[in-house]
Amino acid sequence: MSQMSINNKVLAIFREDENMRAAVKLLETRGYDVLCETSVFHAIATVTESKVEIIILDVDDLGLKEMEFLDVVKKINPNLFILISFCNSNREKAIKYLERGADCYILKPFYISELFAIVHKFSDRISQNGNLMQETSETNKAIDNLALRIAHEINNPLTTISGQLQLRLSQMENSNPDYHVYETLEEETQRIAETVRSLVAFAQPREPDKEIVNLNDILKDVICSFKDTEKANEVQIVESLDKDLPVIMADKEQVSLACRNIIDDSRGAVNGKGSLEIVTKRGTNGNISVTFCDSGRGIPSEKIDRVFDPFFVVNDEERGMGLGLCVSHDIIKRHGGELTVENQKEKGTVFQIALPIEAI
Repeated sequence: MSQMSINNKVLAIFREDENMRAAVKLLETRGYDVLCETSVFHAIATVTESKVEIIILDVDDLGLKEMEFLDVVKKINPNLFILISFCNSNREKAIKYLERGADCYILKPFYISELFAIVHKFSDRISQNGNLMQETSETNKAIDNLALRIAHEINNPLTTISGQLQLRLSQMENSNPDYHVYETLEEETQRIAETVRSLVAFAQPREPDKEIVNLNDILKDVICSFKDTEKANEVQIVESLDKDLPVIMADKEQVSLACRNIIDDSRGAVNGKGSLEIVTKRGTNGNISVTFCDSGRGIPSEKIDRVFDPFFVVNDEERGMGLGLCVSHDIIKRHGGELTVENQKEKGTVFQIALPIEAI
């Protein structure tokens, strides 16, 4: 038997299937790097970012948008090996997948060793012919340009809509029955605007345009914007800002976006009544730090290492594209700092930003 490369990445897409879970465990014990997803949207992002070479797709219970998934992932990497699993009752659907680009199938219930043999055979092909996942600068550039075009197309009408809503609100008394409706609509447009800003920051990262800033002032402005929203009462924000915090050299707009994304994520994790404590202090190794400590549900231990990955969300119920924390991590890194995350012992999550104190 030829030597298997332990670098081969396998993406298994399924919901509830014990056969598949056992197969994943076997592949992992045999040296494969196996990623699992239950959402097709997240699976597409994983294929894009993780250099996946093999996909195992359960076509029975995912509620897929049929052939669209295959079309997208094949455009990302035409050399992907796609193995589908299905039960007899879904034979017609499986045939359509094969006609559209899937490479092979396995009928459930299958022998785990049978699935392993198919995957291992394709791994040998990779070893013999070289890595099939060849990323090119042209492909990356095309993806970036697409993201920027999407952001541009959304931002133009969004600016008009937001302007009209703000105008109506300025001309309306708080007691007006429609005031609450317009206020909610304006909040939603601002949420979309944040997503667009994250998309642009992800697709077109830029070096920080540094100036003298006070991190406390940045945080106060960001916190104030959240307190003005309708859902402010759902999450109690507790500030503990060091009054003697030294100023730093940083890009105010970028650091604001990084902090905003973290606060927004923490508020979503609380999901109702709860608290978010924000603490700033001077470190002992030439930096300052800001800690965001929420009382939310925390992050599953098996997922916490992926929270800064692009398009990653902890669960399917979360809103957004999964870019906020990725963008925040990149911004802080470009400032020569560090963004870390860990779960609390009792409940909730702690994000911490550390930024260097540079000579002014």
